[in-house]
Amino acid sequence: MSEIQIVKTQDTTANPGPLGLTGFALATLMLGLHNSGLFANILPVIAMAIFVGGLAQLLAGMMEWKKGNTFGMVAFTGFGVFWLSFAYIQIHPFGAMMASTESVGLYLLLWGLFGLALLLATLKMKSKSMIVIFVLLVLTFFVTAIDHLGVSLGIFPGICALLLGLAAFYKAMADVLNENGYNLPT
Repeated sequence: MSEIQIVKTQDTTANPGPLGLTGFALATLMLGLHNSGLFANILPVIAMAIFVGGLAQLLAGMMEWKKGNTFGMVAFTGFGVFWLSFAYIQIHPFGAMMASTESVGLYLLLWGLFGLALLLATLKMKSKSMIVIFVLLVLTFFVTAIDHLGVSLGIFPGICALLLGLAAFYKAMADVLNENGYNLPT
C-alpha cells in the first residue's frame, strides 16, 4: 500500500495589492482633479479609467484570487469593472447627455452600497489605512450620487475623490516601501 504525501508549497508570488491600489488611486485622483474643476477635458479621465483603474485592478483582482484573498479579489475586480463601466458611460454616444441624470446618481449610489459592504470587512482588518480608504470611498460615492441626483455640492465630490485617491496611493506606496525595509504605518 502506498503512502499519500502532502506537500506544502510556499507562495513566493508578489503582493498584487499595491498594483490594485495604485490603479484605483491614479484613476480616482484623475477624476477628482476633473471634478474639482482643474481641467475640463474628460479624455485623460477615460484613459485612466480604462487602462489603469479598470485593467490594472482586474489583473490585481485575479492575482488576489490566485492567492486566496477573497476581499482583495472582490474589491479589485469589482472596482476594476466599475472603472470600465464608468468609462463606457462617458464614451457612449448618449453619455454626455446623460452624465448628470438621476440614473447616473443611482448607478453611483449602488457602487456606494457595494463599498459600504466592503467597509464592514475592513473593520476587522489590522490595516487602519484600509478603513480610511473605504470610509472615504463610501463618502465619495454617496456625495457624488447626491450631486447627480440634483443636489449641487459644487466641488465637494471632487475634493472627496482627491482625498480618497491620496489615501489609496499612500497605502499602495507604503506597502511597496515596507516590503523593501521601511516601516511606514498602514
